[in-house]
Amino acid sequence: MSKQDGMWFGLAGALVWGAATLFYVVFARGVIEHAFWFYVVNAALVAMALGLFFHITLRFLHTPRRQRRLAALTFAAPGLVGAMLLGLNFSRLLPQLPPESLGRYTALVLVSYAIMMVEALEPKPRKVSARG
Repeated sequence: MSKQDGMWFGLAGALVWGAATLFYVVFARGVIEHAFWFYVVNAALVAMALGLFFHITLRFLHTPRRQRRLAALTFAAPGLVGAMLLGLNFSRLLPQLPPESLGRYTALVLVSYAIMMVEALEPKPRKVSARG
């Protein structure tokens, strides 16, 4: 993977994390954390969106399958670092959210990136031969 491709994966990952975090901050108290089932649905949607934008970036940059692991790490790194920094300063940066939101936000981030990584590390399907 070239440095330029790495930069694009990092930038795309940072933008997706920023958008997902902004959505969480704006809607957590009134909507997302209102009911457990809605929180689970939101977590699934965030994980799907993360995977979708990762695959869009893969296709846009024509990244070969053998480079997907490094691409996934580069895509996830800004979001994981950002989530860690936000978590360390949660009550100071987001005083409008209750303290238990920190655990919920952290779970949302970890589950979303774990699903994306599993998807990125999935081996290429083998072609079935016609021999019997």
